[in-house]
Amino acid sequence: MSFYEDLAAALDAEGIESRVNDETLFVPISSGVEIQFDVTNELLPAANIYIAAAPESCDGGTGPDADEEEFEAVLVSAVFSVDAAVDAVLDHMATDAIVDLVDELVTDPDGRFGDLQFTAVEGEPITVRSPAAENSELDIVIDIVDGEPTATVTLTTFDPDLETLLDDQLDGTDGPVDDETVAELIGCFLAEGLILPEQTMGLGTYTDFGRLLTVMPFIAEHVADWEEELTSTADDYDVLFGDSRDGDAEDDDDDIEDFDLDGDDEDGPAPQR
Repeated sequence: MSFYEDLAAALDAEGIESRVNDETLFVPISSGVEIQFDVTNELLPAANIYIAAAPESCDGGTGPDADEEEFEAVLVSAVFSVDAAVDAVLDHMATDAIVDLVDELVTDPDGRFGDLQFTAVEGEPITVRSPAAENSELDIVIDIVDGEPTATVTLTTFDPDLETLLDDQLDGTDGPVDDETVAELIGCFLAEGLILPEQTMGLGTYTDFGRLLTVMPFIAEHVADWEEELTSTADDYDVLFGDSRDGDAEDDDDDIEDFDLDGDDEDGPAPQR
């Protein structure tokens, strides 16, 4: 059997369609993107892999059935076995699914996510985040787990006093403040008992991104209720472990002034860097 025949059989076993035309094997991975395999050595074997995006047709549509000459192919890698070729297809399909999900979450083209407004967060793994309710954030972390794109959704609720405390500390600070400094301030607030620990709630792990998009409107509708319950959980924490915030309010003001972003010990200890 030829490399293409072996590869087509292996892809078929994974439930992935392919076709051969003009000595090139094509694998559609989305409505407008294909992977192309071009064998360079049949005996070794060796094949170049190209990613090809279909331009819009006259009716505005795209698809794998468009003429192959209409595709702009870009060389991305080479493989030297059928197994490596299958892995490459799976990786590209996973990447394409992740890109589509992030785009759907950030743009919300159908307006299904209510007041949630997601933005992409720099770093790895891929994360999109939205403010939620009054004092919460909704994070969707997207990664490839065991070769399968996976999204994990978490709601995190913060102490209602946190934003005010941060504003007081950062007021008058020149230039942007990095995440490390903010984290150090939060650590100081926690150590002094000015705020309660954040509360988290898992909202599922999804390999079926269609299912995730189906439940997102429900999540958007209920985040305020969940935040209220999580805040109640924090109040229960007070009952069990004591709330050091019950003291005189003036003491809290003194504690706030103890934190010095400039590292000037005359005003109290600065967060450790």
